[in-house]
Amino acid sequence: MRTLETDRLVLRRFTEADASALFPMMSDAQVNRFLPYVVHGSVADTASYLEENYLRWYRAADADERRSDGLPLDMHCAICRKRGRVEAGELLGFVSIDAEGDAYDMGYALARDAQSQGFATEAVRAMLGEARRAGYPFVTATHDELNPASGRVMEHCGMTYRYSYREHWQPKGIDVVFKLCQIDFAPDASTYSGYWERYPQHWV
Repeated sequence: MRTLETDRLVLRRFTEADASALFPMMSDAQVNRFLPYVVHGSVADTASYLEENYLRWYRAADADERRSDGLPLDMHCAICRKRGRVEAGELLGFVSIDAEGDAYDMGYALARDAQSQGFATEAVRAMLGEARRAGYPFVTATHDELNPASGRVMEHCGMTYRYSYREHWQPKGIDVVFKLCQIDFAPDASTYSGYWERYPQHWV
């Protein structure tokens, strides 16, 4: 995907060189609390994370590969504070839309010092705009019920709550109640039912 620019941010592809800058965030237990990975113990852990979740998808997209539904594989961005007019400076976090599976699920995270400043809303709104442009019929996002701040980001970006479900969450091995939110782009889009069907404890 193209580099995106907002008032304060640049959303760009990660590179291998970003591992060191991202590691402090990925090793922060407070940031990690609501994220689907264990706390990173070394820059090598972060480098492996970047390869699995970002770099390999960029290579696939550059080779003209796409999802089975024809949508792009590389909707995965570093969130950077804008330094010049469009120049990316400090790395603040990430935002992405899942490249596999039957959901179009968005995830995002910011370093502790970048939270509560509206950056997540700004980045998510930009990514949703790109998803609409790329032809996504809808985008979902989930948040732990104990993390209402993430839910407010979704709400501010036009996503609406659809249902909740209880999952035994890996890799952390804990029970979590997730709230699913969704924004529809296609006129015939329906609420994504995959989590409802997968997890027997669910409710509206």
